[in-house]
Amino acid sequence: MPRKRVNSALHDAIRAVQDWNIDVRQFAIHLTGEQRAYSDDDSGSEPGVEYQMSSRLIKNLHILSGLDPSRPILIHMKTCGGDWMEGMAIYDVIKLISNPVVILNYTHARSMSSIILQAADRRVMMPHSHFMFHDGTLELSGTFKGALTNAEWAKKEHPIMVDIYVNRMKERGKFSKKTKDEIRKMLETQMDKKEDVFLTAQETISWGLADSIFDGNWQRLTKYVRRLKR
Repeated sequence: MPRKRVNSALHDAIRAVQDWNIDVRQFAIHLTGEQRAYSDDDSGSEPGVEYQMSSRLIKNLHILSGLDPSRPILIHMKTCGGDWMEGMAIYDVIKLISNPVVILNYTHARSMSSIILQAADRRVMMPHSHFMFHDGTLELSGTFKGALTNAEWAKKEHPIMVDIYVNRMKERGKFSKKTKDEIRKMLETQMDKKEDVFLTAQETISWGLADSIFDGNWQRLTKYVRRLKR
């Protein structure tokens, strides 16, 4: 292949990663919140999980699955918490896609992103990343009746979140021998006492909320995921 054509293909691959967060050659997706030029938020803070992120992740997963429905997909996740419904859309598609999925967590898996992490077949923490779970926040606006309706709906979302943690903690970790009710009560107690419950990468693994700490071996990161697919 002529050098000019090789350079053009490489340029297109780099642009796809930078612009669309997908690396087709590596079968990898970058799940990260980005400020957009047309956003009203000029605070400079990472926007977290929102509809643009979930829409892009869903498209990218289906693109890769369409190319090869059995090849492991690596998701580089670097995002704070965010919108519940958009996060659950991400959670659902990761759970239901035919491909094995590895999530490599950077910085923090907290709030909504701590739930997204649980959808992966293999959950890997960067050495200095951390994990945080809590009840979440609720902002109400609009009419009085509308605010009450939204508050009632939020009550239904909370047990879904806790059950996701409980089900993964039953699979492995120091609480796996306890009953689901015992784990659920422990989690609720922790959230009541601390509001935001922080865990180091190693503590996250010991609780059963992650599987390993990344050791720097990129070649091995997705090697045995096929045997883990549910």
